[in-house]
Amino acid sequence: MPAVAPVIMAVVVMWVKLPVFQLRPPWWRSMVRHMGKHTKRTPGYLPRMAAGAAPLALLLAGPAAALADTPRGGLPLEEHQHGSFSDLQFTRDEAIATQDLPASAASNLHQALAPDAAGQSQTHDLRLGEAGRAFTGNDLAAHHTQPFDGAHVAGLDQSMRHGVRLPQGVEALSSSKTSAESGLAGRFSGDLLSGTRVERTSADAVDLGPAGSVVANSDESVLGQFTGKLDVTRLESTERHSVSGDLGPVHTLAAASQSTAERTERFHGELSAADLAAARASTASTVGVPVTRSQHVGAEVLGNPVIDNGWTVSGPPFTFSPG
Repeated sequence: MPAVAPVIMAVVVMWVKLPVFQLRPPWWRSMVRHMGKHTKRTPGYLPRMAAGAAPLALLLAGPAAALADTPRGGLPLEEHQHGSFSDLQFTRDEAIATQDLPASAASNLHQALAPDAAGQSQTHDLRLGEAGRAFTGNDLAAHHTQPFDGAHVAGLDQSMRHGVRLPQGVEALSSSKTSAESGLAGRFSGDLLSGTRVERTSADAVDLGPAGSVVANSDESVLGQFTGKLDVTRLESTERHSVSGDLGPVHTLAAASQSTAERTERFHGELSAADLAAARASTASTVGVPVTRSQHVGAEVLGNPVIDNGWTVSGPPFTFSPG
């Protein structure tokens, strides 16, 4: 029905502009009324009230129908919309999906608005029968909070996800998230405290069914804090990365992390072949007083340890500790 409204509007406007609309009787003839229930009118005559009410009715009917389910007649599409507004909060949902097609597709949108938060999320899904599927989605949100009296924190979050699924258990998945927050606390007559935090995480995976899989993860964050005259009193950053893979009976893993808050840096690696053999290596470094560095290497064959060596060095004063 909403699709017919613009057509009716155009027909009314064109019809009003036709010369036949101007063929009303002269004013002196309109004073002559015939007795009875009927009044003669020239064909094509439309009262002014009716001519103005038709476009107004169409104009008011548009917003009312916009929040209702609106299937697309004549097209293999089905659209649904819904919205609500109460207590200064607004939400809106929209869904579009195909129907009666070999390849189906669907899209969903969600929007929300509140006094201290606003966000939007959407997903898209494509299916090729039972053989395969591809999907993607993203989220975006902004918020404002007051953790305690006199403090204000504003934040922004953004995330994405993508995936492909094929027959025989083959999949490829990816997701990431980035967030940032900044806050201010205190009064101009006293101490001033400000801080900013930025964080990012990501994950990627490929599953080859019975053949194997590969997974990669990453995590990064930075925290800064300022006080008084905005001198830097605290600056922290953390990074974590890991990659793992399986190819038949073979399993591999590599992980690394770095933190300025703890002043440490670590690495760990593994390689194993079922229950036959395994090898591991790890290192760790700490910058401080004292400075330390440790390393460990190990290997196993049929569950029996073959190599198990490690050591730690620190200084000053210089010390060496095996084990």
